[in-house]
Order: sequence, then structure tokens, then C-alpha cells
Amino acid sequence: MDGVGGARAVHHITWDRNGSAGSPIDLVPFDNLVGYFSGTGKGNAPHVLADPFTGRTAQFIPANQSARALVNLTGGVQTNMHGSACIQIEWLFFPWCRVNGKAYAELKDTPGAGLDRIVAWLRSWGVPDGWPMGMPTWNGNRSAGVWQNNGGHYGHSQVPENDHTDPGPIWDLFRPAPTADRRRLDEEVR
Repeated sequence: MDGVGGARAVHHITWDRNGSAGSPIDLVPFDNLVGYFSGTGKGNAPHVLADPFTGRTAQFIPANQSARALVNLTGGVQTNMHGSACIQIEWLFFPWCRVNGKAYAELKDTPGAGLDRIVAWLRSWGVPDGWPMGMPTWNGNRSAGVWQNNGGHYGHSQVPENDHTDPGPIWDLFRPAPTADRRRLDEEVR
């Protein structure tokens, strides 16, 4: 980590399928993505994969090391390694996924199981409550200056050099959460 600009968390969604309101698609099983991020997708793994339906998590990379789930162009703005921490959370979700017969249009519509535990863990790493570029929407809103100088929470849609629009609308993360320490969120996946 480059130690500049404070601690940050970047929220992604897996977006591995494309459902629609008229044709929702079953959510990809958590274990399939654990297999991917610990196998052929290891070079693009986030720190944590989190299932907002069950609260299940898997951690692939220690929080004090950089993940590689963000685009980082040579000579551009540092993305994956910027800050005292740049923790990347990949939420198991895609628009119009179906879980137990119910379709979910946006991440904020899911139960958010385990959310308090993840937010407490992020706080333990110094990630301040707040969205320096505002809460994410489906539109990209990127500012290199804000990214470089402000710790806090960001959507993938808000990170310079990236063209993704995820995670879309997300929950209110900053309700009171239990305390946590800097231990691993979950056991390391090997």
C-alpha cells in the first residue's frame, strides 16, 4: 500500500450473469466464485467475497496487502494500492438475480446479511464512514482528486481509470455496528 490518502473500501458486485425484470436468473453459487477467485481468477481477486443473502464471507488476500480487482493504468492514478488500506469487497450479486424464487433488482434490495460485521471490520482498518463521491448509482462518477485525497467508501463506479458501473445503489452502511478488530474477516482461502 502506498500509505497516501487514508483508508478506503471499494464495493463491487460479481455481475457474472445478466438477468432482467422479465427474465431473472438464479444467483451463481457462492462456492463457484470462491473456486474462481482461488483458482483461475486469483489474479483479479478482491480481498473479500460476501454473500448478502446468507452473510457468508471468504477472504482471499490479507487486508494490509493490495488486491487486483481494479484497473490500474501505468503512469496513471494509483488504484489497487492507494491509501493505508484499499479493501475491496465483492458482493455476490447481479441485477435481477433470483434467490429462493425472489428476484432482486439492486444490491440495496437484498437482505444485506453480514453487513454489520463487514462494516465493523472495515472500521477496524481505519476506513471512515462516508462516501466521498456520494452514494453509488449505476452511473460512473469519478474524480482522481477526490480518490487520491479522501479515505472512505467508494463504488467501483467511482474509481478513476475504471469503466464499471457497479455496485449500483447500496444499503445504508453507517448504522451502528458491533466493534471488530483487525483479525481476518474469515479464514483465508487457499
